[in-house]
Parts: sequence; C-alpha cells; structure tokens
Amino acid sequence: MQTSPNWKTIAGWVLHGLVGGIMILAGSAKVFGLFPPDQVAKMGLSLPIEVIGAGELASAVLLLIPRTSSLGLLLTSAFWGGTICLHMSKGEPFVLQSVFLLLTWVGAYLRVPGTFASFAVSSPTERSTANATKAIVP
Repeated sequence: MQTSPNWKTIAGWVLHGLVGGIMILAGSAKVFGLFPPDQVAKMGLSLPIEVIGAGELASAVLLLIPRTSSLGLLLTSAFWGGTICLHMSKGEPFVLQSVFLLLTWVGAYLRVPGTFASFAVSSPTERSTANATKAIVP
C-alpha cells in the first residue's frame, strides 16, 4: 500500500527547499565571482570568497539529499551561525540570517522528526528497559 506524505513532511521539504535554494543561488554567485568585490572588502574576509561559496553549495546540496540531510543540517547550521557572527562583529543587522537558521531547524523537525530523538527526556527506568530490549532483539 502506498502512503502519501503528510503535511509536516511536505512543509519540511518546502522550508528546506527555500533555504537550500537561497544557499545555492548565493553560493553560486560567490563561486563564479558574481559577488561584488567591494562587499567582500567591506567584510574584511581573509579567505577567498569562492571557498566560502563552495562550502555554502556543499551544505545546501547535503541538506536537500534525503540520505545526507542530517549532515547537511549540521553544516547548514554552522554556515548560518558563521554568517550571524560575521554580521554581529561588523555591527550589521543579523535578523535575516537568524530567520534562515530557524527555518532550517523547523524544516528538519517537520521533515525528519527522528533528527531530534536524542533530545527526548526519559526516566532511568525507561532507558534501562530500552537497553534491555536492544540486548534481547538481534
């Protein structure tokens, strides 16, 4: 029997598609040298902007591929965290970057709820029961 994806999964894909698409567009502009050089100089980046763009592209692609979405979530979160820190250090607004970080995590929660399974709070009794069950089941 074929099951249709529920609204949470679809909403997660839409959010990750939005975030991934924006990252692919911005990363491509950096890799192909379309990013304005005066903006790069204004930011004071010592690393070539093409390297940052390549990392941005890799993070976005990993986020959008289902098998690598957890690694993509980690790298995308690190990317957005870096952009937030860069803008904070320059005294610039960082609300947009924070919103994209939030959308990335909300998309992960909706798309792959198991991503947050390690955050589940359980009592010591539940943990020992779960460990005993794992030991019995081959």
